[in-house]
Parts: sequence; structure tokens; C-alpha cells
Amino acid sequence: MIRHKLFYRFFAVIMTFVFVSSTWAADVAIIKTRNLAPYNEAITGFTINCSALRTKEYDMEENQSRGAEIAGQINQSKPSVVLAVGAPAAQIAKLYIDKSIPIVFVMVQSPEKIGLQDINNITGISLNIPVETQLRALKALVPAVSKVGVIYNPRNTAGEITQAMRISSQLGFRLIAAKVDTPNDVTRALRAFAEGIDAYWMLPDLTVMQAFTTILNYTNDRKIPFLASSKIMVDRGALVSLAPNYANIGSQGCGIANQIIGGAKPSQIPISPPKGLELTVNLTAAKTLGLQSIATNAMTFAASEGYKISISQ
Repeated sequence: MIRHKLFYRFFAVIMTFVFVSSTWAADVAIIKTRNLAPYNEAITGFTINCSALRTKEYDMEENQSRGAEIAGQINQSKPSVVLAVGAPAAQIAKLYIDKSIPIVFVMVQSPEKIGLQDINNITGISLNIPVETQLRALKALVPAVSKVGVIYNPRNTAGEITQAMRISSQLGFRLIAAKVDTPNDVTRALRAFAEGIDAYWMLPDLTVMQAFTTILNYTNDRKIPFLASSKIMVDRGALVSLAPNYANIGSQGCGIANQIIGGAKPSQIPISPPKGLELTVNLTAAKTLGLQSIATNAMTFAASEGYKISISQ
């Protein structure tokens, strides 16, 4: 009887070891650019959806030397996948991670501009929402729109403006685009809208985003709907935004990691736009501007597209 009990205990230990080994067989090393809430949300989305994978997180603290050192440690441990969170982390991974280790990047704006495309061991998810998706959202929120203003730096977003000119024409409204070189040029650029616009569209253009308050004041004074490029801007007073949901981006990253662990090569998986977008409406701004109808349109549109809806007060 004692022998039987010992045998079953031994067997249970062995089976537990086999189960744990098979569960944690695939490791993911996570390099994040720094300790920032959006990055942490993406990592949480990844780890929740990839709970069967063992992960080890490294914070490069936005320091390239530290990032290179972390990459060296990761090369020694040889994980199945590296998850790079943020553009600086993705660049570190590109430069220093062994080419035999697959890399999945998330939370990167315009990955092609930092050379992440067409590299055999790299794929991931861009933060960029397709221009057509953004402009169709604007049209749904402001159905009677005829003129939309946008300010951009040609060095940053000329390609997006070229697309937007074509798509806006197809959607039945005119895009009035004003160029700037620095944030200080934005006040001058706003004069391009002197004849009036029905809405303002904010591109994720770093030059222009630095003048957010100037643009917000301009649109508020004229009761112009402001489609912003991030939820943070809506929290600061913009009317509405269509933006990536960071936890969903992490979940997408998990899906790609699982494909790679299942045998797919990163070169076989195209860089993807974010899925599961989030529409955020500032109800206080809508009421102040007398634009409650846009808030109603936003709710209807989000439901029809399957977007998460968030309310900012």
C-alpha cells in the first residue's frame, strides 16, 4: 500500500513537470522603451492573451546603451520571440537582436520610417490607422461636412495627405491642407481656413501635435468639430478621437507571436494596422459647442463598426 502511494505521488510529480514544461516551452522576451501607461497597457494585453507563454520583461528606460545591454542578455537566453514595445525598443531590437530570433513590434508609429519593413526576422503592428478609416469615421460623425481642415509637416505626413486628398474627394468633401515646418507655424497655417471649415482632422504628426492647444482654442472658438488623433487629446478638450486601443494591440501582438511559435516566419506575416479601435467622445465639449448630435452619431457609428466607445467628461 505504501509503495502504491509513493508511486502515485511520484507519478503526479512527473506529470506536473511534463505539464509545466509543455505549457512554458515557448518564451517571449519583452523590451519596452520606458515605463509609460500606454506601453504597459499593450504589454498587459499581450500577457493576458498569451498567458500560456513565459515572459520576461526588460525596461530600457529610453536609454540606447541600456537597450544594447539588454539585447545582449536576450541573445544569450535565445527566446522564441522578442516583443519590442515602442519605436526606440524596436530600433534596439533591429540593431542588436540576433537575426535568428523573431521580433514582433507594437506601439510604433510609421514603422517604415524607421526601417522596420522588409526585414526577414521582424514584423508587427503599426499604430497608424489607415487614412480611409479615419476619414470615413469623420464623414459618419459629421455627415453634412463639405470642407475639412488639416495641418501637416510634409517631412512627416506628406504620404498621408496625398491619400487623404484622393479619399476625401471620393467621400464627397474637400480637404483644405496647410503646410508647416515647425509648431510655431501653426498659427499662420490656421489662416488657410479663413473661409470656414466644417471639421478639423488631426493627423498624428509630431510637429502639429505640439501645437494642440492652439488648434483646440481655434476650433472651440468657432464651434468646429475636432477629430483628434488620441484619447488623451479628447481628455484635454477635443471633441472626439478614433484611436488604437493599446490592450487590443497587445492582444494582436500575442496572435502574431503564436503564429511564429507555431512555425510561421515573420517575413510571411505582413505588418498590420491596429484592430479593435476605440472611439472616444468628450460629452462636455459636445454640450459646450452645441454639437450633441455628433456625440449621438459617434455612439451609433461605434456600434456599427464594432469599436469600443469611451466617454470623456
